[in-house]
Amino acid sequence: MSVMASTRGFTADNKVRVFVAAARADASFADQIGAFLHNAGFQPLLDRYESGGHGWQDRLAPLIDDADALVLVVSEASASSDQCVWEVEEAQRLGKRVVLVLPAPLRGVARELAGLNTIYFYSDPNIPNSGFYDGQRRLEAALRGAERVRNGVGPSRPSAQDQQRDARRAEAHARKEAHRLGKAEAKELKREIRRATGRRFPMLRVAFLTVVAAVVIGVVMKPELLTQARASWASLTTAAEAITAEAPPYSPMDVSVEDYAPERPLYAGRTGANVRDYPLTTGELVAELPARTPMRVTGRRNVQGQYWFRVQLEDGRVGFVREDVVTFTAPRVALPIAGVSEIAPAVAVSSGRAGAKVRTAPRRNASVIVRVPAATSMRATGKIREGEHWWLRVTLADGRVGFVRDDTITPESRTAASL
Repeated sequence: MSVMASTRGFTADNKVRVFVAAARADASFADQIGAFLHNAGFQPLLDRYESGGHGWQDRLAPLIDDADALVLVVSEASASSDQCVWEVEEAQRLGKRVVLVLPAPLRGVARELAGLNTIYFYSDPNIPNSGFYDGQRRLEAALRGAERVRNGVGPSRPSAQDQQRDARRAEAHARKEAHRLGKAEAKELKREIRRATGRRFPMLRVAFLTVVAAVVIGVVMKPELLTQARASWASLTTAAEAITAEAPPYSPMDVSVEDYAPERPLYAGRTGANVRDYPLTTGELVAELPARTPMRVTGRRNVQGQYWFRVQLEDGRVGFVREDVVTFTAPRVALPIAGVSEIAPAVAVSSGRAGAKVRTAPRRNASVIVRVPAATSMRATGKIREGEHWWLRVTLADGRVGFVRDDTITPESRTAASL
């Protein structure tokens, strides 16, 4: 989905603000909806950015919050979009009215969108009140219920742009303050690590050597002291071993952390995660984890405004990972599908020039496990026909299993070409 942070000149506070979200492919239809809403006395907020991108949630959240209702244009281009689902969930969390608008028939939508108020802007004899004209009337009636009472003499409501600017200023100030405080915290953490890894009792070592020297001199000066010295030598030897013993090797368990044990396991992010022996980027690297590697959290510590989780790996090693390279969301996996014909032995295939989406089930609206780049090798282990296409069950190099459509892959051998 997308959003142009512009109200296109409509700023009257007594109008119902309607956020119209649509995929880039549905921009023309969204423009018609926006024009109708304007003529009907609403204030449309149209979305014009490309889907996704860095920070898209931070960009869309204030716009949804600023609106009174969300109109979501759902088509084949957006029916299975994670961003589309997030927009609906965010609007519901804020108590906004959500209306789905369908410009054309759909074969299926994400389960999170099922059951919402849906208006059909195409004619279907099996659906009452469907069609563009009836759709306009139903949409206007649905949005009238979202109208809020406004005080015409009160202060004007800040625009989404003003809110975003204030948020950026507050964020910059918070980063500056966190950086200032974080320097002192990092120094204290390094001192703590040095204390944990340094030698113990340096003054006692000096004292012990002084005692030994005094005994030797005494024996030389007074031979009768030799017997007494021999008697106490055993106890001095034991004390010396304790005093001069090296401190045990440093362990991440030596770092003090806040008790934190979430119920869900932690996973490495999409680009993997580095596990270090203490919560700083200068810490020694313990392991480089591939994407979606599971970890068990045993504590956390805030360093320079960011949490570092102390984790235990499957092989028992312990280290720290930073919060921005991990996720609590479990990786998506392929669903068990009946009717899949086995391919034995497995056949090697590769993704096409545009790459391929590996999905949890053999259909276009199934969730995407991963999008692989062009020329990625896979092993086809099964196939099933859905509609006009064959779907192959494939295994990736990292062991993940999913389904790809036949027109997004290329064969690597004659055997694969005959699938």
